[in-house]
Amino acid sequence: MTNWVAKMKDATLLSSEVLVAKPKRFVRELLRMPDGQEIEWYFADTAPSVMVVPVTEDGDVILVKQYRHNLKKDTLELPAGIVAADEPTAEAALRELVEETGYVLADSGTVHALGSYYALPSETNKYVHLYLATPVRPNGKAQGDTEIEKYFDMSTVHMPFDEAILA
Repeated sequence: MTNWVAKMKDATLLSSEVLVAKPKRFVRELLRMPDGQEIEWYFADTAPSVMVVPVTEDGDVILVKQYRHNLKKDTLELPAGIVAADEPTAEAALRELVEETGYVLADSGTVHALGSYYALPSETNKYVHLYLATPVRPNGKAQGDTEIEKYFDMSTVHMPFDEAILA
């Protein structure tokens, strides 16, 4: 005799409710499992995003230092952000690079897709496209966006590639 186990992929969606619409969208869904049990599932519903690894001609990675309220501390991060509707992901990566660091792709530079993945799939449907941009060069100050980043204390940190991988 085989033990039958209810699988989440076989659940019936009974209801879906947006708990918070902006600036980040949070959803609650009520599911009925095949064995009849009802469970609530919460997740962040996000647009696709990009993340870029910007490397200078000298081999330094440009990281963004910024305060993250949910962590109550500063973090070092790769430049990243949401892809606008109908925006090619490589262009979004270069836009985020300029917005968050003030750096641009050098005239001889290239953007190389490193792959895509789901970030924290148990908590969000965020799908991230990862790019390598090399070489990059400074082109003024970081611009940030006009919604939330204007409140961040953002700065850039140069770090040798080998250190950045281990950071």
